[in-house]
Amino acid sequence: MKTASKLACILLLVCSAALPALANNNAYIYVRSNVNLPWGQTTNENAMDSVFGVGNWTTMYYETLSVGDLLSSSTLFVFMEGGDSSYDAFADFITSHDDPILNWVTGGGRLLVMAAPNNPLSGADLTLPDNIVLHADSFYGSAASSAYAVDISNQIFSGPYSTSYSFTGDFFAHGYFSGAKVQPIMQSNLNEVVLAQDRVSAGLMVIGGLTTDNFHFPQPSAHALLINIIYYSATVLLH
Repeated sequence: MKTASKLACILLLVCSAALPALANNNAYIYVRSNVNLPWGQTTNENAMDSVFGVGNWTTMYYETLSVGDLLSSSTLFVFMEGGDSSYDAFADFITSHDDPILNWVTGGGRLLVMAAPNNPLSGADLTLPDNIVLHADSFYGSAASSAYAVDISNQIFSGPYSTSYSFTGDFFAHGYFSGAKVQPIMQSNLNEVVLAQDRVSAGLMVIGGLTTDNFHFPQPSAHALLINIIYYSATVLLH
C-alpha cells in the first residue's frame, strides 16, 4: 500500500467542516487497535468529527476496552476499524465477542465495520456477526483498484455531503464479503462486494472492506463518502 499523496491530504481538508452534532454525549464510539492508526492516517477521526462534532464521540481500543461499556444500552453507534494495524486485534475481538455484538445490534445498535486486512503474505477469512464472512486474499489478490454503487438510490450517495457513485484507489479496498445476509451497496472491479449492510431486527450493521480514504479518488468526494457512510450507519431509519 502506498503512502498518501500530498494532494489527497490537502483535499481531505476541504471536507473538514462539521455537520451539526447529532447529540452532545459519548454514545458514539470509534474502536481501533492501540498499536497504531490504520496506515498512520486520521481520516476516520476527521469523519467522526464531521458527523458527531468534536468531543462528542469516544475512542476505545480493542486491547483495553470494557465490553460492557462498549455494548451498553447507552451506546447508539460503534465504528469498528479492522484494517491494517488494527486487523489482528479486531479479529480477536470479533471471535471472542461475536454473540454479544450480535445481541447488541439485534436490540437496536448501529454497527459500522470497516476492515481492510493488510498482510500480503496471508489472506483472511473472518466470520462476523450474523454469519457474514470477511475475506481478503493473500498477496493483495482481492485489492480493488475501483468500486461503484450497486444501488445509487441508497442514501449514502445522496448526503449529507455530495459524493460520487464510482471511485478508484491504490487500493480502494482489500476486503470483501459473502453470506446470505449481505445486502450489497458497492461492488469492486473484481466483482466482489466491498460495502454492504445487514438489517438485524431493530439494528443495523454496515460492513466495508475499504482502506482509509487518503488512498481513494476523486477527492474530496471520497472523504465525503466516508462521512456519509458513518452518518447513514448511525441515523438511517429502519422499516
